[in-house]
Amino acid sequence: MPIFSYNNIDINYIKEGQGEPLVLVSGSFTKLQSWNYQIDFFKDKMTVIAFDKRGEGKSSRPDYHYTMEMFVEDFKNLCDYLNIKEGIHLCGSSMGAMIAQRFVLKYPEMIKTLILCSTFSYYPSKTIDQNYLTYQTLKDLDQGQRVEYWFPLVYSRVFKKKLNEDKELFDIIKKDMNFCAQTFDPSLYKDWINQIEALRDFDMRDTIQNITQPTLIISGSRDKMTIPGMREEMHEKMPNSKLEILNGLGHAFTIEDPEEANNSIWNFIQDNLG
Repeated sequence: MPIFSYNNIDINYIKEGQGEPLVLVSGSFTKLQSWNYQIDFFKDKMTVIAFDKRGEGKSSRPDYHYTMEMFVEDFKNLCDYLNIKEGIHLCGSSMGAMIAQRFVLKYPEMIKTLILCSTFSYYPSKTIDQNYLTYQTLKDLDQGQRVEYWFPLVYSRVFKKKLNEDKELFDIIKKDMNFCAQTFDPSLYKDWINQIEALRDFDMRDTIQNITQPTLIISGSRDKMTIPGMREEMHEKMPNSKLEILNGLGHAFTIEDPEEANNSIWNFIQDNLG
């Protein structure tokens, strides 16, 4: 995979396909491989770009607290390097969708449509403090145990049962694709802390109404990691948004049921092509 370097930061990315650009931004501690099912689907239809944020995968992992502004500017500089100035279909998941919200408000001229998966419009500081306690516990676990910890949080009970029965699928996902913990090239404790600090006091509730691009807010009905009622509140505030709830799916619905997720995203994008 190619590496883009600027300001002493290396950003690992992929670029595949032709046509209008679809940029995929992953969640916290989650590598670009979490989009494997989307990359395979969309690369025959569009130019697909995905990348490891700083603090994960094969991108740089400097040991200091990150900010949302750093993530936004990493993304912007990558776009400049790839000579992508406008017409982006921007799709983010979880923390990646929060980065996407900040990006579209700072660089609205670059974004054609917005897809917000399993997202938040704010992240209370008290949740950051609670996460610190969790990460202290996880620090003492081996990587396999960390994967087992996260699976019930990011996937529905039905899909977790499927993973228990299908060892091949379980191994594929836990190696590279899994949200928050992978067994190959995983995030370290310092990476968790540095990334999560970017969400401290993240609050878009008074500004998301300024996002006017066509927006798809999409979430699983079994998502245990988003704040109840938030997606509905976001839909009410965003003037050009559509809300879609995928029945029975969890936080990582793009992995649980890629066919349904991809079709929903593609149908939305098709309405806004050209």
